[in-house]
Amino acid sequence: VWVELFYRLFFGRYLFLGKALQKQPADQIMKSMIYLNQQNKNKDFIFFISCRGGGMLQGVAVFDVMQFVTGEVSTIGYGLNASMGAFLVHGGEFNKRALTENGRMMIHQPHMSPYDRRRHVEYGSDAKFMGLLRTYILETYIKRTRQDPFLIESLLERDIFLEPEEAKEVNLIDQIGIESMTFRFPIISFF
Repeated sequence: VWVELFYRLFFGRYLFLGKALQKQPADQIMKSMIYLNQQNKNKDFIFFISCRGGGMLQGVAVFDVMQFVTGEVSTIGYGLNASMGAFLVHGGEFNKRALTENGRMMIHQPHMSPYDRRRHVEYGSDAKFMGLLRTYILETYIKRTRQDPFLIESLLERDIFLEPEEAKEVNLIDQIGIESMTFRFPIISFF
């Protein structure tokens, strides 16, 4: 029964991230998106996210794959989506980014998390690269939210927890709840 459930979810293009974004879940999500996109370039994805954060490297990589695939990626945030979780929820297709009524988002200044740290001493080029990633994340938030850069920079200065209404107000999401979301493929029934 479980194998059939996972099989149907996978080929229905329902993807899930329910933990911190580390290397393994990031790799699985990216491989799944790329594989399924090659199978059918017109079919859309639904990405359910409840992620308390994770590595910048992994978050930016998953975000880039979401932009690369030709099927639209609807994102549905539930629970707490913090840091890279919030970045991924906001990275869905415009008009297809939702947060449940009980969901929350936390955004802050991108910084190295334990998932980014190496076991050896970091060199200057690593620090420079991480600085470039931080700039990329900031510019992506500014571009995709279409907000005043000073507003986004001030929001990212410290940990800011956003209720669904507040996240919608700054264009991190497009809607609260999923009732009005339209999908180009039917919701699958398991029973």
